[in-house]
Amino acid sequence: MMVSILACSLLLGLWPTRGRADEPTRFGRFIYNSDAGNLFVSQPPPMKPGDLYRQIDVVAETGVTTFAMCPNVGMVMNFPSAHARMLGDEEDPEIRARIETEGVEKAGSARAALNLKSLRDAGHDPLGLIVERVKQKNMEAFLSFRVNEVHGVDNPDTFSNQLILSKFWRDHPEWHVGQLGDTLSPLHQEIMGPRTNPIVGKWFSGGLNFAIPEVRQRRLNQLRECCERYDIDGLELDFQRFPVFFKYGEEASHLPTITSWVHEVHAMTHEVGKKRGRPILLSARILARPEQNLGVGIDPMTWAKEGLLDFVVVSHYLHNNFTLPIKEYRRLLPRDLPLYASIEVERNADTYRSIARKLYDDGADGILMFNFFTSRKPQYELLKELGNRETIQAVVPDTARGQN
Repeated sequence: MMVSILACSLLLGLWPTRGRADEPTRFGRFIYNSDAGNLFVSQPPPMKPGDLYRQIDVVAETGVTTFAMCPNVGMVMNFPSAHARMLGDEEDPEIRARIETEGVEKAGSARAALNLKSLRDAGHDPLGLIVERVKQKNMEAFLSFRVNEVHGVDNPDTFSNQLILSKFWRDHPEWHVGQLGDTLSPLHQEIMGPRTNPIVGKWFSGGLNFAIPEVRQRRLNQLRECCERYDIDGLELDFQRFPVFFKYGEEASHLPTITSWVHEVHAMTHEVGKKRGRPILLSARILARPEQNLGVGIDPMTWAKEGLLDFVVVSHYLHNNFTLPIKEYRRLLPRDLPLYASIEVERNADTYRSIARKLYDDGADGILMFNFFTSRKPQYELLKELGNRETIQAVVPDTARGQN
């Protein structure tokens, strides 16, 4: 079995990593994260499968091993779901008419809605097309599910937010973490950092409260649907985008709540994987500092020690404000667990190089590129450097901002 796993891993382009000679071998990955909507706003409708394929192929050519695709556009989905509305399936005729106008004229949620609808009307499953193409290009196909989406909750009646907010969220204000206008907790101010737009702070209190069993069950149902519907290699639980799960002040008492829920998710992925005869890996994108995770009510160190995760990705919240404490995480996590680091969007190539080199030097087994497609001019040639620790270590150091 070990030989088979090694052979499959090498075939996918994963590489074995090891620090000291007495350390266990772990697999490295170079992960590209794509949010749920960006592939669908690249051009006016109607979109065809080839329009998606071109955007995936340019990533595949860079040495990326793992394509992590978000299925949730805000609180709704980019595929026909039994547990949520698909973007583009709006019932209100006025909203549908406005989508037709704005979706043609400008990029955004309305355009994504039209393109999703055009693909579905042509008989395609939009997310299925992406998963299939990723695998055709010999990359791992992961779905990266944002555990608690809150985009736009501060102003739910604007047209753009009507498209991405769910009926479930609207119908249950009593199941929100807080109320509009609540003061942002000091911990969440720290997590956001000094460069995040203050509007984001207004969203956090609108998150769903995972102390509510119905909230946890709804999310589990959605995750199960993703795993059963698509031939994916893995599922990522993105806890960093957005890191709010309980009422302020109640997080510590609910550490066992989320741990129990992650056990359920793990059991579900194991069940689905066993039925299809191939495992579904489970990973978590977690917060930049170990204590921040515990502060918001999640305990990835315990999940890892209990064998629930196949790897973790340590991440900033949108901005690379300081060097991620990879060495500290390495001490806290099982020695054989792959530990990866996320790099957020930067303006120039040398900053990316400097950050990546430092992460590799500190012992990161691999890197995840988050929101790279939002760069002013995505430099896909640069990815060929960032995913190769030997290449990146050969670059002359710079004095990158935020890496002190």
